[in-house]
Amino acid sequence: MRKMKKNREKMYRSRWTKIVSYILVTVMTVSLFGQVAANGTFDGTGKQAGTGTIAEISQVEAASDTAIDYKAVLKETSAAIEKTLEISYEYKLPIHYEKNKKGEYEEVKRTVKWWGPAIGSIGGEWTVIGECRYGMENAPWYRAYYNNITEYIKATYNINKEKYAVGDWDNQFLKLHKTKSTENSRIILALTSMGLDASDIEGYDLTGVLSDMTYVKKQGINGPIFALIALDSGNYEIKPLASGTAKTQVTREKLVTYILNNELKNGGFCLSGTSPDPDVTAMALQALVPYYKGSTDVSEQVRGQVTEAVNRGIGVLSEIQNEDGTYSSWGTKNAESTAQVLVALSGLGLDGDTDVRFIKNGHSVLDGLEQFYLTGKGAFEHVASDGGNQMATEQAFYALVSYDRYKNNKNTLYNMTDAVDARVMDLADCQVKISRTTYTYAGKAITPAVTVRMTGIDGISKELTAGTDYTVTYKNNTKPGKATVQISGTGMYKGMVSKTVSVYPAKASVKSVTNTKKGLTVTWKKVTGADKYILYRKAGSGAYKKYKTVSGAKTSYVDTGAKNGTTYSYKVCAYTAGLQGKNANTKAACRVTAVTAKAAKAGKRKLSVSWKKNSKASGYQIRYSLKSSFSGAKTVMVRSGKTTTKKLTGLKRRKRYYITVRAYKTVKGKKYYSSWSKKIRYGVD
Repeated sequence: MRKMKKNREKMYRSRWTKIVSYILVTVMTVSLFGQVAANGTFDGTGKQAGTGTIAEISQVEAASDTAIDYKAVLKETSAAIEKTLEISYEYKLPIHYEKNKKGEYEEVKRTVKWWGPAIGSIGGEWTVIGECRYGMENAPWYRAYYNNITEYIKATYNINKEKYAVGDWDNQFLKLHKTKSTENSRIILALTSMGLDASDIEGYDLTGVLSDMTYVKKQGINGPIFALIALDSGNYEIKPLASGTAKTQVTREKLVTYILNNELKNGGFCLSGTSPDPDVTAMALQALVPYYKGSTDVSEQVRGQVTEAVNRGIGVLSEIQNEDGTYSSWGTKNAESTAQVLVALSGLGLDGDTDVRFIKNGHSVLDGLEQFYLTGKGAFEHVASDGGNQMATEQAFYALVSYDRYKNNKNTLYNMTDAVDARVMDLADCQVKISRTTYTYAGKAITPAVTVRMTGIDGISKELTAGTDYTVTYKNNTKPGKATVQISGTGMYKGMVSKTVSVYPAKASVKSVTNTKKGLTVTWKKVTGADKYILYRKAGSGAYKKYKTVSGAKTSYVDTGAKNGTTYSYKVCAYTAGLQGKNANTKAACRVTAVTAKAAKAGKRKLSVSWKKNSKASGYQIRYSLKSSFSGAKTVMVRSGKTTTKKLTGLKRRKRYYITVRAYKTVKGKKYYSSWSKKIRYGVD
């Protein structure tokens, strides 16, 4: 047996690492109940058209695999409006089982665009359950289903409240159907798989009707089976019936006992007759899973009975399995029966691919289900060679999901205590915008406005509300640099989206450009938050070029590379965190190098001053004073660049004078002076 199991695991790895099963999930392109308003009005199109107030809504079984009919009876005329909803095969869901060296199985992620699901056993809740338990995140799709459900519930409530007397239909809890408790059970499962509390859907309790054993039993064994699965899916409290009622109070033990009492003599279950049916047997075992595993308390006696019945049921399912791994119901091999067995085995912790009890002629239950898969079409057949079938596809899908959850040690398909609200939408799937992405720092915090929109499956965009749907946090937004706007989901939204805002340094302003001893000295105003400054220079009428980078701690630079007689223009830009601000202005100056001066006596009260010629100078200026600070100094202009001497006359006798000289160059009528020469001191006779 151990060798056989090992070989099955090897076969499983080989097969599922090569095959990616794309399951085409079919949903209706139009939702009937998306058109039902709170007051029950209905605009019908399709087989018949009309407008009025609905008196009753019912689903008509599909005549084919491509359409489902709904019928709405109008109060005003008692006429029935039928709406045919076409099924569109449009979406592919990949299920990929792959075993790596660690024995872990991985699911292939997929993105599917949906149009809102319907309410019904086909194209409705089972699709929702499969999708949620698979882990598909598509909040707009789930929201569409939820909206359809709430409108359906409201319409049903209003209709039934008027049509049936209290005590007949709506005595205590909302019934979605007069005799079929499975309508409530199925929708409870869908809502619970979405992480919702089915006992409070917009104020309506869908679980309460399952407290009435008389009502639940109206469908035979089906009612208790699905009631038990639904109640256990979210550990729902069984509501007490009103005092004085003639109805029988449901307990979990009563539901379990009812199922056990319907077991056939030699094991297994069926709806009628004496032969075990794989569907009913499998569904009964699915309902008994928590009690078989001991995860839900019942009496010791009942628990023992459950164990015995389940073990007999396992034996029956093994015995009635076909030689190709499939199962037959009413004499026909079909995907749905095979799928239900796989769900039951997965829930019980039995491997539908390697358990030797379920391998016939080398074919497992998983092999059997695969036989109905239409390669390349993304659908499963009901029976061999009959083309894609929606019900078969849906049941095969959630059966594979159930098996996948078993292989990954997750909660069983119907243990939905791990479910989270599927309607909660990730902000990453919304359109998040900020009013501005760039700013120039102006001395205060920047707070760009945030707009968040989500697009529903109907293509309509809705703006979300700040504080209700999301919150906004600004970081590093009080100084130049890279600021961050964090938009965090709240309420029906989750996740966080970050937007980066570039806050550029303020404009840098050049204060002066002056000739100094070593070159042209450029000064500028300090810019808040600057990491460094970029100095741009142009010579004459040339173009500006990046010239030097200066530390943010400095506000001046000496251009020692400036050539004598050449005019230079400068501009400065502040730089922070990769962001370069703009310049506020430009300033220019002509580089004029300093001269060296000397003095000599030229007679009484006279001095002769000479200097080394500056070949680019337009002239010179001499400054002299009795004080070394040159306070009260007098100046003399020499208006020729070729002249290199000048007599100073009218000086005071027997005094020492301080003298200095500078060159200048006139450019477009403006004089640019060099720095003063080193001062000299000389006495006068």
